[in-house]
Amino acid sequence: MKNIDLIKTTSEQMSLFADTSEEMKAFRPIHYLGSKLRILEFIKETIDDIDPTNSRVCDLFAGSGTVSQYLGKYRPVTAVDIQEYSRVITSAAILPLKANLQVEQVISQCMNSEHFKKLSWCLEPMIEYEKKSVEKAIIGDIFSLCELVEKGSIIAFEDKLSENSSTDLAVAMNETSIRLKKMEYIHGPEALVVRYFGGLYFSYEQSIQLDTLLEYASSFYKSDKDIIVAAILSTASEIVNTVGKQFAQPLKTFNSDGTPKKNIVSKVVKDRKINVFETFMKKLQGYISLEKSHFDHQIYKMDSSDALDNLKNGVKVVYADPPYTRYHYSRYYHVLETICLRDNPTISKTFINGQERLSRGVYREDRHQSPYSIKSKANEAFDNLFRKVKELDASLVLSYSPYDDTKKSTPRIQTIEELEYLGRKYFGSVELISAGQFSHSKLNKTNKNFDISYEAEILIVCKP
Repeated sequence: MKNIDLIKTTSEQMSLFADTSEEMKAFRPIHYLGSKLRILEFIKETIDDIDPTNSRVCDLFAGSGTVSQYLGKYRPVTAVDIQEYSRVITSAAILPLKANLQVEQVISQCMNSEHFKKLSWCLEPMIEYEKKSVEKAIIGDIFSLCELVEKGSIIAFEDKLSENSSTDLAVAMNETSIRLKKMEYIHGPEALVVRYFGGLYFSYEQSIQLDTLLEYASSFYKSDKDIIVAAILSTASEIVNTVGKQFAQPLKTFNSDGTPKKNIVSKVVKDRKINVFETFMKKLQGYISLEKSHFDHQIYKMDSSDALDNLKNGVKVVYADPPYTRYHYSRYYHVLETICLRDNPTISKTFINGQERLSRGVYREDRHQSPYSIKSKANEAFDNLFRKVKELDASLVLSYSPYDDTKKSTPRIQTIEELEYLGRKYFGSVELISAGQFSHSKLNKTNKNFDISYEAEILIVCKP
């Protein structure tokens, strides 16, 4: 007979959330939605309870790599994610570095490189325009800076898909475009950040510095390249000029009536003053200083379903933190993905007042769309997840963040009840463990209602 345990919250688990000491100790590579930094020890203890032998665990949706990095101190990890930025960050966090990187030397070589000098010359018109726009904004004339943030896309200008802009901005962008073509920086990766994301997400000067670091990283191989690129991603996440440090879209600097937003200028100026090279030094040193274990870790860029088909029997526990809402995570990290790939992607289009424009967020046309976030596909995706873990004869630990459907929180594609049903369908034991305070009633076949702390994370633990 299958065993459905009561939802439980132990005093030991509760003590984890008395403060954020674990979060403060944990390594944060990027600003990440749904970060598990505050419950890393809770996740580890749950997995240790299932498998006290410290055998291999699979982190199936590795994301920012924080769970893999934390578990990797104690047991071998197989980390999987469909996104390249995740593979890069996770590799940098848990695999040993082979090269003897001297942080100060890296910066010196970049600043004195021909690439940096050429890019600086190409972007001189836009850098000067941005500098003057900031100076004017500080004394109260904010239009130029606001226009730059919303209409300063070089790739849109190149593709003749940019909105009408002021004469001065158009002149600066045209001269910059001419210089980039002269250096043959249009079709290759050399000026990718500048052309795609300069002005919108970063200042032009910051974009040059990011492109210079990426060019430097390209001379390295495998894990050594990964750690440099990972530090670049961490830097980009730290300096990006958006709300919440995400990449869903650039700031909206104009009101609906076309007037500039006065209260946004201080944020624009503050973020764009951050020096990329100085931030990169700190981030790279952070990766180098991470404690690396002796375990045979494996990191793959792979679809989660394909990964489960190829996992070996040595995996005792699969930890899964899939998306639960209709919002695709790739929308929030597409800039990081493009920075990793350096592939000059085709940008998705939109129509505004009958005119074709590049998507405001400069989204990749091939941006990943997870079946877990599509209502018509989610149930099958979750069913396959539970079934394939069962076929591995492994246990499943599924992270879930509940929501209150009476409030304005984002609805989940699947409910707790639906996920618990799938657990019972394939596993002999299903247990719901809360990372926070729960007031609950008995969970059985006739009563599936219970009061939930909607700020708490749930782990749905399914054992064979």
